[in-house]
Amino acid sequence: MKNKGFTLIELLAVIALLAVIIGFAVPNIISVLTREQGKIDSTVEATIKAGANLYIQNNKSKFADNSTHYIKFKTLVDNDILDNSILTDYTNYCVKATYLSNQYTYEIVTSCVEG
Repeated sequence: MKNKGFTLIELLAVIALLAVIIGFAVPNIISVLTREQGKIDSTVEATIKAGANLYIQNNKSKFADNSTHYIKFKTLVDNDILDNSILTDYTNYCVKATYLSNQYTYEIVTSCVEG
C-alpha cells in the first residue's frame, strides 16, 4: 500500500524554494515602494501649482516684492484652494514660488523656509 501524500523532504524543498523566491522579490518590491514614496502625481502637481498661482493672484499685496516665497499646502487648504485630503500624504510640503522674468515659477518642495 502506497501513501498518496508528500514526504517531509518534498515539503521542505517546496518551502525552501518559496523562501528563495520571496528573498528575491521582497527587496525589489521595497525599493519600488521607497522610490515612489513622496512623489506627487503629475496631475496633482499641476493642480497644486495652479492653486499656488491663484493664491498669489488673490494676495498680490503679500507678494509685491517679486522674490521667492514658500506657500504651505495647509495655507492653500485653509484658503479653500486645495482639498483637505492633500494633507494626509503631504503634510509639510510647500510650493516654492520664484519670480523670474515677470512671472512666477513653481516648484513643490518638502520643507518650507518661510511660511
